[in-house]
Amino acid sequence: MAYAKRPIRRSALIGPWGVGAIVPFPNDESLMIAGLDAWRYNNPKPFVIKDDRLTKRLGVSELRWPPDYRENNADPVNSNLKIPTVRFPTWYYCPFCGQMKQTTYYETQPRCDAIQWKEGRKCSDKVRYRKTMIPERFIVVCPEGHIDDFPVAEWVHYNSGHTYNPSTCKIRRSTGGASANLTGVFYQCTCGAKRSMAGATKKGALEKIGYHCNSSKPWLGIKGEEICTAQPDDVKVLLRGATNVWFADTRSSISIPVDDDKTSRIILGIVNDNFESINSMRTNGELDRTIINFLASKNGVDAEELFQAFVNRANNILENNDINENMSEDEYRLQEYQVLSRSRSSLDFQSINHAINEYDPLIHTFFESISLVPKLRETRAFVGFSRLEADQKPISERKKELRLGDKEDWLPAIEVFGEGIFFKFNSQKLQEWAKSPEVKNRVDALNAAFHRAKFGANTTGDLRPEYVLIHTFSHLIINQLSYDCGYGSSSIRERIYCEKTDDKLGMCGVLIYTASGDSEGSMGGLVRQGEHGRIEDTIIGAIKNAQWCTSDPICIQSTGQGPESLNLAACHNCALLPETCCENGNCLLDRGVVVGTIDNPELGFFKNLCDV
Repeated sequence: MAYAKRPIRRSALIGPWGVGAIVPFPNDESLMIAGLDAWRYNNPKPFVIKDDRLTKRLGVSELRWPPDYRENNADPVNSNLKIPTVRFPTWYYCPFCGQMKQTTYYETQPRCDAIQWKEGRKCSDKVRYRKTMIPERFIVVCPEGHIDDFPVAEWVHYNSGHTYNPSTCKIRRSTGGASANLTGVFYQCTCGAKRSMAGATKKGALEKIGYHCNSSKPWLGIKGEEICTAQPDDVKVLLRGATNVWFADTRSSISIPVDDDKTSRIILGIVNDNFESINSMRTNGELDRTIINFLASKNGVDAEELFQAFVNRANNILENNDINENMSEDEYRLQEYQVLSRSRSSLDFQSINHAINEYDPLIHTFFESISLVPKLRETRAFVGFSRLEADQKPISERKKELRLGDKEDWLPAIEVFGEGIFFKFNSQKLQEWAKSPEVKNRVDALNAAFHRAKFGANTTGDLRPEYVLIHTFSHLIINQLSYDCGYGSSSIRERIYCEKTDDKLGMCGVLIYTASGDSEGSMGGLVRQGEHGRIEDTIIGAIKNAQWCTSDPICIQSTGQGPESLNLAACHNCALLPETCCENGNCLLDRGVVVGTIDNPELGFFKNLCDV
């Protein structure tokens, strides 16, 4: 069911919210974004995002912007589009009298109809009282992605000597007592049953009262139609606003050139506007020269040059035919890495590669080259979600949870524009450093935690020191860039080109870029800071600041900190960043491999810059 006048940013539907997420709205309204089957586009063509590489990577026919509200006079066809939602949770209570009521996914927010005064007026009739009830705070979440209302009736009537009758039993909710924990939340039924929430979050509490996951998927309108494979003890009671109720799984892509750098802007514009239609009208596999000649004459450009531009575009797109859902993320990024390592240009992308000898000799041994990226386009697509823990699943499995059938062959996405700096490390120097016994011993402690954690459960091989170094360096440089060029750290992101455990592709770089989609999207400050005479000071400043943390010596001597001990010397005072910046949830970081430790200062890759 669609609800009007509840605004939400389109980019927020990729994260932090999306299909299956509970979105809090004013006036204590709680709604869940419905599945893609319910999303309506009267004419989807204006919403399509053109990104051939990412579309093939995700195995769909289209990527679309989420629908936005449009006035009739602006776009009569796509006017008054809304994001569909369902109401969840369905248990509500009155904050004044405690009366509880259960609705359905599609009803409006209920009003309290309890009689409170001798005059016979309802609780909601009194002016100073709120008119609507409040959704229940507690819900049940399953690791398989299912979500359900907390079984209030079963909980309060368990082992009470009373039987719940929906037609006669009325449950009231109350809070009180000196304690602020769950023992202060009570449910009481008119039949005499009464129980607090004490113990509801303990392992096995729901199984004890006879509750088992019923495979509820409110965003699809499904309940009890599947068999849940999760263990009963793994089903948990959470607050509906808890951060582990919903984790977005998004995939992103940097748009790379598919045209010749020498092609003029006018011809590129013609190719962009007409390529799909002309490519679909091939005769015996050949492009139709007649139509291309007509377009050349109409726009006053050379027909042969225009034809060659169409041919180049078609040939470059054919190179992406090996992209599929089963390829790894590193394999997908290899093409981006190769483009960023040299100078390239197109309508949506521009990279200017500078050999490291163009910069100060102080940084020559650490990098092979630095590329300035004045223009880039990033596409971010929402492919699915998980609950309780952010797990890794194949894209094909993720997509199944977003729709009822296979009719909707598209995914919601957004595109943002920005700028960046690409650092390509000296691979020979990096490999020599990583082979050092001291470095290996340092990373072994992090590697053990990596294999114990769910974060690395599906990976084989040991964690590479090169990855930890590049990842930590990107965090340190982002912090320094936010000081030097004025960007907020939350608007700068990292994109790492380095394999975590293998070295099959030979990538060793990182792209630091801003692509926030708002006023901080691209102001030129980041690229300017990457120029000769500036980036050297930024790198040296980042390294020097990393030598000492306000939590030292505790931080630098740590043997494991952060979620599941997936960091060594990295805390909020030195290397951690806002969630929007990091690809790994602020995990796999260690200042020790960058600047060395107190006991072994020679351990750091950038040890020569520490005394500059």
